[in-house]
Amino acid sequence: MANQAPPIWTNSHQDYQKRVITDYVAMLDPSDAPFVEAIGGLDGASGKFKFTASGIRYEWIEDTLSPLSVSSGETAAIASTATSVTLAAGDVNALEPGHILKVDSEYLWVSAVGSAAITVTRGFGGTSAATHASNSVLEIIGQARLEGAESVPMGFTNLSKDWNYSQIFHKEIKLTGSAPLVEVYGITDPYEYQAAKSLPEMMRLIEKTLQYGKRATTNADALTTSPRTMGGVDEFLNASKSNVKTAQATALMVTDIENTLKMAYEDGSSGQFTAIINPTDFQRITALYNNSSFIRYPPEQTRVGMVPATIVTPFGNVDFVLDRWQKANYIYFIKPENMGMLTLRPWQIEDLAKGGDYERKQLVGEFGFAVKLPKSMAVLQLS
Repeated sequence: MANQAPPIWTNSHQDYQKRVITDYVAMLDPSDAPFVEAIGGLDGASGKFKFTASGIRYEWIEDTLSPLSVSSGETAAIASTATSVTLAAGDVNALEPGHILKVDSEYLWVSAVGSAAITVTRGFGGTSAATHASNSVLEIIGQARLEGAESVPMGFTNLSKDWNYSQIFHKEIKLTGSAPLVEVYGITDPYEYQAAKSLPEMMRLIEKTLQYGKRATTNADALTTSPRTMGGVDEFLNASKSNVKTAQATALMVTDIENTLKMAYEDGSSGQFTAIINPTDFQRITALYNNSSFIRYPPEQTRVGMVPATIVTPFGNVDFVLDRWQKANYIYFIKPENMGMLTLRPWQIEDLAKGGDYERKQLVGEFGFAVKLPKSMAVLQLS
Protein backbone atom coordinates (compact mmCIF):
# COMPACT_ATOMS: atom_id res chain seq x y z
CA MET A 1 0.00 0.00 0.00
CA ALA A 2 1.34 3.45 -0.86
CA ASN A 3 2.34 5.81 1.94
CA GLN A 4 -0.08 8.62 2.70
CA ALA A 5 2.66 10.63 4.38
CA PRO A 6 5.98 12.07 3.16
CA PRO A 7 8.56 9.44 2.17
CA ILE A 8 10.43 7.86 5.08
CA TRP A 9 13.48 5.63 5.27
CA THR A 10 14.10 3.10 8.03
CA ASN A 11 17.76 2.85 9.08
CA SER A 12 18.66 -0.66 10.25
CA HIS A 13 22.32 0.18 10.93
CA GLN A 14 22.70 0.38 14.71
CA ASP A 15 26.41 1.26 15.02
CA TYR A 16 27.04 4.49 16.86
CA GLN A 17 28.76 6.22 14.01
CA LYS A 18 28.11 9.39 12.11
CA ARG A 19 25.73 8.60 9.27
CA VAL A 20 26.84 9.47 5.75
CA ILE A 21 23.76 10.29 3.69
CA THR A 22 23.31 11.75 0.22
CA ASP A 23 21.47 15.05 -0.07
CA TYR A 24 19.24 13.82 -2.89
CA VAL A 25 16.96 10.89 -3.55
CA ALA A 26 17.84 8.77 -6.58
CA MET A 27 14.92 7.28 -8.47
CA LEU A 28 14.58 5.28 -11.66
CA ASP A 29 12.17 7.41 -13.65
CA PRO A 30 10.75 5.65 -16.72
CA SER A 31 8.56 8.67 -17.37
CA ASP A 32 8.74 8.71 -21.12
CA ALA A 33 5.44 8.63 -22.99
CA PRO A 34 6.34 7.43 -26.51
CA PHE A 35 2.77 7.00 -27.73
CA VAL A 36 1.71 10.45 -26.54
CA GLU A 37 4.82 12.01 -28.08
CA ALA A 38 4.35 10.15 -31.38
CA ILE A 39 0.86 11.60 -31.86
CA GLY A 40 1.81 15.18 -31.03
CA GLY A 41 1.71 15.50 -27.24
CA LEU A 42 -1.20 16.11 -24.91
CA ASP A 43 -2.98 18.53 -27.25
CA GLY A 44 -1.94 17.33 -30.68
CA ALA A 45 -5.49 16.79 -31.93
CA SER A 46 -6.46 20.46 -31.69
CA GLY A 47 -4.81 21.36 -34.98
CA LYS A 48 -5.36 18.02 -36.70
CA PHE A 49 -9.11 17.88 -36.08
CA LYS A 50 -9.81 21.64 -36.04
CA PHE A 51 -12.23 21.53 -33.13
CA THR A 52 -13.90 24.90 -32.69
CA ALA A 53 -14.88 24.51 -29.04
CA SER A 54 -13.95 22.64 -25.87
CA GLY A 55 -16.12 20.13 -24.08
CA ILE A 56 -16.23 16.87 -22.20
CA ARG A 57 -17.60 15.03 -25.25
CA TYR A 58 -16.27 15.81 -28.70
CA GLU A 59 -17.26 14.54 -32.13
CA TRP A 60 -15.68 14.52 -35.56
CA ILE A 61 -17.28 13.95 -38.95
CA GLU A 62 -16.01 11.73 -41.75
CA ASP A 63 -17.02 11.13 -45.35
CA THR A 64 -16.05 8.59 -48.00
CA LEU A 65 -15.86 8.49 -51.77
CA SER A 66 -18.57 6.59 -53.59
CA PRO A 67 -17.90 2.83 -53.63
CA LEU A 68 -16.41 0.97 -56.56
CA SER A 69 -18.53 -2.13 -56.07
CA VAL A 70 -22.12 -3.09 -55.27
CA SER A 71 -23.61 -6.35 -54.09
CA SER A 72 -26.44 -8.40 -55.50
CA GLY A 73 -29.54 -8.68 -53.35
CA GLU A 74 -31.09 -11.50 -55.35
CA THR A 75 -32.43 -14.51 -53.45
CA ALA A 76 -31.57 -16.89 -56.29
CA ALA A 77 -28.81 -17.12 -58.87
CA ILE A 78 -28.68 -14.39 -61.51
CA ALA A 79 -29.68 -16.11 -64.75
CA SER A 80 -27.69 -15.44 -67.91
CA THR A 81 -30.82 -13.95 -69.53
CA ALA A 82 -31.82 -11.68 -66.62
CA THR A 83 -31.77 -7.98 -67.49
CA SER A 84 -32.93 -6.74 -64.07
CA VAL A 85 -30.75 -7.24 -61.00
CA THR A 86 -31.89 -6.45 -57.47
CA LEU A 87 -29.09 -4.97 -55.37
CA ALA A 88 -28.40 -5.02 -51.65
CA ALA A 89 -30.19 -2.32 -49.68
CA GLY A 90 -28.93 1.15 -50.57
CA ASP A 91 -26.42 0.00 -53.19
CA VAL A 92 -28.39 1.54 -56.07
CA ASN A 93 -27.29 4.94 -54.74
CA ALA A 94 -23.79 4.24 -56.06
CA LEU A 95 -24.95 3.82 -59.67
CA GLU A 96 -26.37 5.82 -62.56
CA PRO A 97 -27.10 4.95 -66.19
CA GLY A 98 -23.87 4.41 -68.09
CA HIS A 99 -21.92 2.59 -65.40
CA ILE A 100 -20.10 -0.54 -66.56
CA LEU A 101 -20.06 -3.45 -64.11
CA LYS A 102 -17.98 -6.60 -63.99
CA VAL A 103 -19.14 -9.81 -62.34
CA ASP A 104 -16.91 -12.83 -62.75
CA SER A 105 -15.75 -12.49 -66.39
CA GLU A 106 -18.91 -10.81 -67.72
CA TYR A 107 -19.43 -7.07 -68.29
CA LEU A 108 -22.84 -5.45 -67.71
CA TRP A 109 -23.89 -1.97 -68.88
CA VAL A 110 -26.40 -0.12 -66.69
CA SER A 111 -29.23 1.43 -68.72
CA ALA A 112 -31.57 2.40 -65.86
CA VAL A 113 -31.50 2.65 -62.07
CA GLY A 114 -34.63 2.01 -60.01
CA SER A 115 -35.36 2.22 -56.30
CA ALA A 116 -33.92 -1.23 -55.57
CA ALA A 117 -32.89 -2.78 -58.90
CA ILE A 118 -30.94 -1.90 -62.02
CA THR A 119 -31.65 -2.62 -65.68
CA VAL A 120 -28.59 -3.91 -67.51
CA THR A 121 -27.37 -4.97 -70.93
CA ARG A 122 -25.80 -8.41 -70.59
CA GLY A 123 -22.57 -9.56 -72.22
CA PHE A 124 -21.43 -5.98 -72.76
CA GLY A 125 -18.15 -5.34 -74.56
CA GLY A 126 -18.10 -8.67 -76.32
CA THR A 127 -18.14 -10.71 -73.10
CA SER A 128 -20.36 -13.75 -72.66
CA ALA A 129 -23.50 -13.64 -70.52
CA ALA A 130 -23.37 -16.21 -67.75
CA THR A 131 -25.17 -17.31 -64.59
CA HIS A 132 -23.85 -15.76 -61.38
CA ALA A 133 -24.32 -16.48 -57.69
CA SER A 134 -27.09 -14.67 -55.84
CA ASN A 135 -24.61 -12.91 -53.55
CA SER A 136 -22.23 -11.81 -56.31
CA VAL A 137 -20.23 -8.61 -56.01
CA LEU A 138 -20.48 -6.36 -59.06
CA GLU A 139 -17.36 -4.26 -59.55
CA ILE A 140 -17.75 -0.77 -61.05
CA ILE A 141 -15.04 -0.61 -63.71
CA GLY A 142 -16.02 2.40 -65.77
CA GLN A 143 -18.73 4.58 -67.23
CA ALA A 144 -20.01 5.12 -70.78
CA ARG A 145 -22.88 7.59 -71.06
CA LEU A 146 -25.12 7.86 -74.11
CA GLU A 147 -24.67 11.01 -76.15
CA GLY A 148 -27.52 13.44 -75.56
CA ALA A 149 -28.84 11.50 -72.55
CA GLU A 150 -30.72 13.31 -69.78
CA SER A 151 -28.83 13.91 -66.56
CA VAL A 152 -30.01 11.79 -63.65
CA PRO A 153 -29.09 12.09 -59.97
CA MET A 154 -26.82 9.67 -58.18
CA GLY A 155 -27.00 9.09 -54.45
CA PHE A 156 -24.53 10.66 -52.06
CA THR A 157 -22.49 8.82 -49.47
CA ASN A 158 -23.71 9.38 -45.92
CA LEU A 159 -21.61 11.35 -43.48
CA SER A 160 -20.57 9.48 -40.36
CA LYS A 161 -19.35 10.66 -36.98
CA ASP A 162 -17.33 9.25 -34.15
CA TRP A 163 -16.77 10.62 -30.69
CA ASN A 164 -14.99 10.24 -27.37
CA TYR A 165 -15.04 11.57 -23.83
CA SER A 166 -12.42 13.46 -21.90
CA GLN A 167 -11.10 11.76 -18.76
CA ILE A 168 -9.92 13.24 -15.46
CA PHE A 169 -6.55 12.25 -13.97
CA HIS A 170 -5.78 13.18 -10.37
CA LYS A 171 -3.34 12.73 -7.51
CA GLU A 172 -3.39 14.32 -4.07
CA ILE A 173 -0.27 15.55 -2.28
CA LYS A 174 -0.60 15.74 1.50
CA LEU A 175 2.04 16.97 3.95
CA THR A 176 2.08 17.62 7.67
CA GLY A 177 2.61 21.13 8.97
CA SER A 178 6.20 20.34 9.92
CA ALA A 179 7.24 18.66 6.67
CA PRO A 180 7.78 21.85 4.61
CA LEU A 181 10.06 23.23 7.35
CA VAL A 182 12.36 20.22 7.63
CA GLU A 183 14.77 19.38 4.82
CA VAL A 184 14.36 15.61 4.83
CA TYR A 185 17.36 14.17 2.96
CA GLY A 186 17.98 17.44 1.17
CA ILE A 187 14.42 17.92 -0.08
CA THR A 188 14.00 21.66 0.44
CA ASP A 189 10.50 21.86 -1.03
CA PRO A 190 8.55 18.63 -0.49
CA TYR A 191 5.53 19.94 -2.40
CA GLU A 192 7.65 20.61 -5.47
CA TYR A 193 9.38 17.25 -5.09
CA GLN A 194 6.12 15.31 -4.85
CA ALA A 195 4.55 17.27 -7.71
CA ALA A 196 7.55 16.59 -9.94
CA LYS A 197 7.33 12.91 -9.04
CA SER A 198 3.56 12.76 -9.59
CA LEU A 199 3.63 14.11 -13.13
CA PRO A 200 5.53 11.16 -14.69
CA GLU A 201 3.32 8.83 -12.68
CA MET A 202 0.27 10.39 -14.29
CA MET A 203 1.85 10.27 -17.76
CA ARG A 204 2.28 6.53 -17.31
CA LEU A 205 -1.43 6.26 -16.60
CA ILE A 206 -2.25 8.21 -19.75
CA GLU A 207 -0.06 5.85 -21.79
CA LYS A 208 -1.87 2.90 -20.22
CA THR A 209 -5.22 4.51 -20.97
CA LEU A 210 -4.27 4.84 -24.63
CA GLN A 211 -3.66 1.08 -24.62
CA TYR A 212 -6.58 -0.15 -22.53
CA GLY A 213 -9.12 2.68 -22.29
CA LYS A 214 -12.79 1.76 -22.73
CA ARG A 215 -15.17 4.52 -23.78
CA ALA A 216 -18.03 5.03 -21.33
CA THR A 217 -21.18 3.29 -22.52
CA THR A 218 -23.50 5.00 -20.06
CA ASN A 219 -24.43 8.67 -20.25
CA ALA A 220 -21.23 10.12 -18.84
CA ASP A 221 -22.50 13.61 -19.67
CA ALA A 222 -24.22 13.38 -16.29
CA LEU A 223 -20.87 14.44 -14.82
CA THR A 224 -21.00 13.05 -11.27
CA THR A 225 -23.14 9.93 -11.50
CA SER A 226 -20.61 7.91 -13.51
CA PRO A 227 -16.99 8.49 -14.47
CA ARG A 228 -16.15 9.79 -17.89
CA THR A 229 -13.78 7.35 -19.52
CA MET A 230 -12.18 7.87 -22.89
CA GLY A 231 -11.77 5.07 -25.35
CA GLY A 232 -8.19 4.15 -26.17
CA VAL A 233 -6.71 2.99 -29.44
CA ASP A 234 -8.68 -0.29 -29.43
CA GLU A 235 -11.92 1.69 -29.47
CA PHE A 236 -11.08 2.84 -32.99
CA LEU A 237 -8.51 0.43 -34.43
CA ASN A 238 -10.55 -2.75 -34.34
CA ALA A 239 -11.94 -5.22 -36.85
CA SER A 240 -15.22 -3.34 -37.34
CA LYS A 241 -13.72 0.13 -37.88
CA SER A 242 -10.17 -0.48 -39.07
CA ASN A 243 -7.94 -3.28 -40.38
CA VAL A 244 -6.80 -6.14 -38.15
CA LYS A 245 -4.62 -9.06 -39.19
CA THR A 246 -3.62 -11.98 -37.00
CA ALA A 247 -0.37 -13.95 -37.16
CA GLN A 248 1.57 -16.49 -35.13
CA ALA A 249 4.13 -14.79 -32.90
CA THR A 250 6.50 -17.76 -33.14
CA ALA A 251 6.22 -17.93 -36.93
CA LEU A 252 6.10 -14.23 -37.81
CA MET A 253 7.03 -13.50 -41.42
CA VAL A 254 7.79 -10.37 -43.42
CA THR A 255 4.65 -11.03 -45.44
CA ASP A 256 2.57 -10.73 -42.25
CA ILE A 257 3.73 -7.14 -41.86
CA GLU A 258 3.26 -6.38 -45.53
CA ASN A 259 -0.21 -7.94 -45.62
CA THR A 260 -1.22 -5.85 -42.60
CA LEU A 261 -0.16 -2.66 -44.36
CA LYS A 262 -1.74 -3.93 -47.57
CA MET A 263 -5.14 -3.89 -45.86
CA ALA A 264 -4.74 -0.17 -45.10
CA TYR A 265 -3.39 0.46 -48.60
CA GLU A 266 -6.42 -1.15 -50.21
CA ASP A 267 -8.63 1.18 -48.18
CA GLY A 268 -6.80 4.19 -49.60
CA SER A 269 -3.86 4.67 -47.23
CA SER A 270 -0.17 4.80 -48.10
CA GLY A 271 3.00 6.72 -47.37
CA GLN A 272 4.48 6.86 -43.90
CA PHE A 273 3.30 4.77 -40.95
CA THR A 274 4.44 4.75 -37.34
CA ALA A 275 4.44 1.44 -35.46
CA ILE A 276 3.97 1.62 -31.68
CA ILE A 277 5.59 -1.57 -30.45
CA ASN A 278 6.33 -3.48 -27.26
CA PRO A 279 10.03 -4.33 -26.58
CA THR A 280 9.47 -8.08 -26.96
CA ASP A 281 7.63 -7.66 -30.24
CA PHE A 282 10.34 -5.29 -31.44
CA GLN A 283 12.90 -8.02 -30.83
CA ARG A 284 10.80 -10.31 -33.00
CA ILE A 285 10.85 -7.72 -35.78
CA THR A 286 14.60 -7.27 -35.36
CA ALA A 287 15.22 -11.01 -35.65
CA LEU A 288 12.84 -11.26 -38.58
CA TYR A 289 14.61 -8.66 -40.70
CA ASN A 290 18.07 -9.64 -39.48
CA ASN A 291 17.48 -13.14 -40.87
CA SER A 292 15.98 -11.91 -44.14
CA SER A 293 17.64 -11.13 -47.43
CA PHE A 294 16.24 -7.60 -47.56
CA ILE A 295 18.47 -4.68 -48.45
CA ARG A 296 19.87 -2.83 -45.45
CA TYR A 297 21.12 0.71 -45.31
CA PRO A 298 24.74 0.88 -44.11
CA PRO A 299 25.02 1.51 -40.35
CA GLU A 300 27.21 4.11 -38.69
CA GLN A 301 30.77 2.84 -38.42
CA THR A 302 30.93 3.40 -34.66
CA ARG A 303 28.00 1.14 -33.88
CA VAL A 304 27.49 -2.59 -33.82
CA GLY A 305 24.17 -4.36 -34.24
CA MET A 306 21.09 -4.12 -36.38
CA VAL A 307 17.98 -2.25 -35.27
CA PRO A 308 15.36 -1.67 -37.98
CA ALA A 309 14.25 1.82 -37.01
CA THR A 310 12.52 2.04 -40.39
CA ILE A 311 11.38 -0.61 -42.84
CA VAL A 312 10.34 -0.07 -46.44
CA THR A 313 7.41 -2.00 -47.94
CA PRO A 314 5.47 -1.72 -51.20
CA PHE A 315 2.55 -0.29 -49.21
CA GLY A 316 4.35 2.33 -47.15
CA ASN A 317 7.35 2.92 -44.94
CA VAL A 318 7.20 2.17 -41.22
CA ASP A 319 9.02 4.01 -38.43
CA PHE A 320 9.16 1.97 -35.22
CA VAL A 321 8.56 3.63 -31.86
CA LEU A 322 9.62 1.47 -28.92
CA ASP A 323 7.13 1.79 -26.07
CA ARG A 324 7.68 0.02 -22.75
CA TRP A 325 4.03 0.59 -21.87
CA GLN A 326 2.66 -0.98 -25.05
CA LYS A 327 0.83 -4.25 -24.45
CA ALA A 328 2.44 -7.34 -25.90
CA ASN A 329 1.30 -9.01 -29.12
CA TYR A 330 -0.32 -5.87 -30.56
CA ILE A 331 1.53 -3.81 -33.17
CA TYR A 332 -0.32 -0.65 -34.17
CA PHE A 333 0.56 0.80 -37.57
CA ILE A 334 -0.76 4.31 -37.15
CA LYS A 335 -0.87 7.55 -39.11
CA PRO A 336 0.08 10.19 -36.49
CA GLU A 337 -1.69 12.87 -38.52
CA ASN A 338 -4.98 11.01 -38.00
CA MET A 339 -4.93 10.70 -34.22
CA GLY A 340 -4.10 12.85 -31.25
CA MET A 341 -4.94 13.91 -27.73
CA LEU A 342 -6.98 16.88 -26.56
CA THR A 343 -6.41 18.90 -23.41
CA LEU A 344 -9.50 20.22 -21.67
CA ARG A 345 -7.66 21.06 -18.43
CA PRO A 346 -3.84 21.08 -18.55
CA TRP A 347 -1.87 19.71 -15.62
CA GLN A 348 -2.09 22.06 -12.68
CA ILE A 349 -1.47 21.95 -8.94
CA GLU A 350 -4.37 23.30 -6.91
CA ASP A 351 -4.56 24.10 -3.20
CA LEU A 352 -7.13 22.15 -1.21
CA ALA A 353 -8.74 23.18 2.07
CA LYS A 354 -6.40 22.99 5.06
CA GLY A 355 -7.44 20.52 7.71
CA GLY A 356 -5.85 19.75 11.06
CA ASP A 357 -2.07 19.83 11.15
CA TYR A 358 -1.65 19.17 7.44
CA GLU A 359 -1.98 20.79 4.06
CA ARG A 360 -3.14 19.26 0.81
CA LYS A 361 -2.68 19.99 -2.86
CA GLN A 362 -3.90 18.11 -5.90
CA LEU A 363 -2.41 17.50 -9.32
CA VAL A 364 -5.27 17.34 -11.81
CA GLY A 365 -5.66 17.32 -15.58
CA GLU A 366 -8.34 16.32 -18.07
CA PHE A 367 -7.55 14.89 -21.48
CA GLY A 368 -9.19 13.11 -24.40
CA PHE A 369 -8.21 11.03 -27.42
CA ALA A 370 -9.43 11.27 -31.01
CA VAL A 371 -8.90 9.04 -34.05
CA LYS A 372 -10.14 9.84 -37.55
CA LEU A 373 -10.09 7.69 -40.68
CA PRO A 374 -9.31 4.42 -38.85
CA LYS A 375 -9.31 2.57 -42.18
CA SER A 376 -6.07 4.39 -42.98
CA MET A 377 -4.35 2.39 -40.21
CA ALA A 378 -3.96 -1.26 -39.24
CA VAL A 379 -3.18 -3.61 -36.37
CA LEU A 380 -1.09 -6.78 -36.42
CA GLN A 381 -2.27 -9.04 -33.60
CA LEU A 382 0.06 -11.88 -32.62
CA SER A 383 -1.04 -15.07 -30.95
